[in-house]
Amino acid sequence: MVERREKLPFIEACGPYNRVSSEVVLPSETRQMLAEVHGSGVWKASLDERARYALFYLLNQNGESGIACSVACTDGLARALRVLADDPRSGEVVEQLEKATPEHWIHGAQFITEIQGGSDAATNALRAEPAPGSGPAGASREEGLWSLTGQKWFCSNLTADYWLVTARVKGGPADHRGIGLFCVPRVRSGEPNGYRIVRLKEKLGTRAVPTAELELAGALGWPVGPLDAGLKNTVAIVLTVSRLHNVMAAAGVARRATREAHAYAGFRRAFGRKLAEHPLLAASLREISDTADRAEAGAFATLDAWLEAQASPDDHDRALWARVIVSISKAITTRRSPGQVYSAMMILGGNGVEERFCALPRLWRDAAILETWEGPYTLLLMQALSDLVKFGVKGRERSFLELGLGDHLDAEDSRELADILTAPDEDENILRWSELVPRLVGRFEDRALEALRTGD
Repeated sequence: MVERREKLPFIEACGPYNRVSSEVVLPSETRQMLAEVHGSGVWKASLDERARYALFYLLNQNGESGIACSVACTDGLARALRVLADDPRSGEVVEQLEKATPEHWIHGAQFITEIQGGSDAATNALRAEPAPGSGPAGASREEGLWSLTGQKWFCSNLTADYWLVTARVKGGPADHRGIGLFCVPRVRSGEPNGYRIVRLKEKLGTRAVPTAELELAGALGWPVGPLDAGLKNTVAIVLTVSRLHNVMAAAGVARRATREAHAYAGFRRAFGRKLAEHPLLAASLREISDTADRAEAGAFATLDAWLEAQASPDDHDRALWARVIVSISKAITTRRSPGQVYSAMMILGGNGVEERFCALPRLWRDAAILETWEGPYTLLLMQALSDLVKFGVKGRERSFLELGLGDHLDAEDSRELADILTAPDEDENILRWSELVPRLVGRFEDRALEALRTGD
């Protein structure tokens, strides 16, 4: 419903005094769904994490990726403010999330990308400096604020109440340590907080969520965590959480596409029998069902690996495994996702590409851009390889891989990884790594699916 052209977000027209607007209008259906999700109690710290992500998985099955984007961004905001709770204003935002109802709710966003850097956030040029007259944090509600000035190129969930924004700190180091993380309220004293919308993006998918090019001109916010660790915390908390959401989204999309294909093939008749009774089409149905099963099992196994690492912060190998599997699972599952939806579309033939007939065209558009969020395929593969080198896996490749793959580890895979790590910067070994990763993720999914089927 909310993805129809007449139901898409738009920038409010100039007012009667020709005042340029900085507000985006959301259709009532979108606002209602946002209220129901964010006001449901999903952000309560007491909620079991697996239950929370099961809800997100179901949301993506429903095809509401525009709403799911808001959820993913808010999850990152909530976790960052809880973990890096060094400002009372952060605690107040968390309290609002905890107490949210469908009548009174908030949500979050994260603005990192700039035109010159894309995924290379260390090149951020948007500037942050202490706001005029702002003293040490904690003296009063309005002190300890920073002023942010510059452009952000890809700002999704623009209507969020609070934005996490990366910015280069005045007087800070010229490298990645000079990037700070700030929480910026969208509105202050009833007025837009120092920003101007340049334009809304015309995206292939997730069109229900407003994504904009934004110009900040003295937007006020407060630091989240140490100023010299903004980029580190953004990657470790905000982007990692968002990547988990992408893995869940890919699995949810696969499941919905499978259900659509099975439902259609179960009643549509051609050449004297149901589509599902034709052997080639039945084989296609089995293939997309199997892929959906593996995607679902792998998504929740990835979540489990991350949760186990959170529960055992001193277990460095487990933390590294979680870091690696989140990166490579996100890379593989989101790249695979559009093909899964396309296979389901072809089960329906011409009806599969008819927007009024089924949700598959919309699911395909959304799936096609999943890979772009929080680092594309090649970046995540290189980040995972860099992590293996940085944290010293060389010489114990087999024991490390067994953490996640168990008895599904193939000895040849650990030997291949050992060879790659002898010279990880060589082009040939980088290409070998790109061939190994899909096999590792496949074995990880196989192990997870077997565990579900056997009850282990």
